[in-house]
Amino acid sequence: MKIDMGMIGSSAAACGPAAAGAEAHGFDGVWASESVTDAFLQSQAALMATSEVSVGTAIAVAFARNPMSVAYLAWDLAAISQGRFIVGLGSQVQAHVERRFSMPWSSPIGRMRDFLQAMDAIFTAWRDGTRLDYEGPHYRHNLMSPVFTPHHHDFAVPTAVAAVGAKMTELGAELCDGLLLHGMTTQAYLDTVTLPAVDRGLATSGRSRDALELYCPIFMVMGDTEEQIAEWSAKTRDQIAFYASTPAYRAVLDTVGYGELQPELQTLSREGRWAEMGGLVDDTLLGEIAIIGSPEDMPRLAHERFGGRLDRISSYYDWPVDDPDRLRAVLAAFHEAPVEAAR
Repeated sequence: MKIDMGMIGSSAAACGPAAAGAEAHGFDGVWASESVTDAFLQSQAALMATSEVSVGTAIAVAFARNPMSVAYLAWDLAAISQGRFIVGLGSQVQAHVERRFSMPWSSPIGRMRDFLQAMDAIFTAWRDGTRLDYEGPHYRHNLMSPVFTPHHHDFAVPTAVAAVGAKMTELGAELCDGLLLHGMTTQAYLDTVTLPAVDRGLATSGRSRDALELYCPIFMVMGDTEEQIAEWSAKTRDQIAFYASTPAYRAVLDTVGYGELQPELQTLSREGRWAEMGGLVDDTLLGEIAIIGSPEDMPRLAHERFGGRLDRISSYYDWPVDDPDRLRAVLAAFHEAPVEAAR
């Protein structure tokens, strides 16, 4: 199991030093998130500050862009990193696409399929020197003269797509090299929704499970004292409640018998009663979504719950470990042979 570091909310300027530190501590990869700045700018800074870790966008908003603009960025980042870059895309939600980015919205599954296939056609034209002639329901790319064709390279440009529901998961498993799953999940949801959708997508593409990497940022509630665990638990309850207030996550709650909590949390959010929401996430639900213990417990707990299910993970929050030697030892334990997990 690979252990990564997320750079959620980081500025592009901060990503270089953060990524260099992650590489020195023994992380396998770093992920740039698009919240307050551009994920590709963050990725470039991270790649130029490192030499070994993989760097990916988790996520870049696909529908705020077009396949050609993303292809140019991903192609160049693959070249400067010698194949360490992963282009991870997400659909975002309708309100943000239309009102924040002023871009068209349509069925996200169909548009994402078209986006991914268009990018693949562009990469193929650049790699093989063939004529670009792609026409889909949303995107059309049939002009590529030599002056606009980027320099040739043979580095792979792996793609990944963010997925929560079964349909997007199946699409990603069919067309991509990786899936970016959400930390708001349970083992039961992985087993009954995510992994069966993965199997269907892989079957459609005729590929085996080892052709696809599943990544997920996990809620790791860590501490060396009861007080620290309690502090991190409260923070995690609030975050789980925030996600659970959204109807899209009711299916996750249903797998552990908490589906009726979703409309209750949604009502509180609409009333602005945010401070009350975390208190509705009891110990049982917290334990279904988060793994809880000392930093040294995290590798074992991660393998017990996600071994055989996920290929790479990160902690949703920063690591509360100041001693670099201690952190390196903890991270190294993630690479040990996983506990065999039933599936």
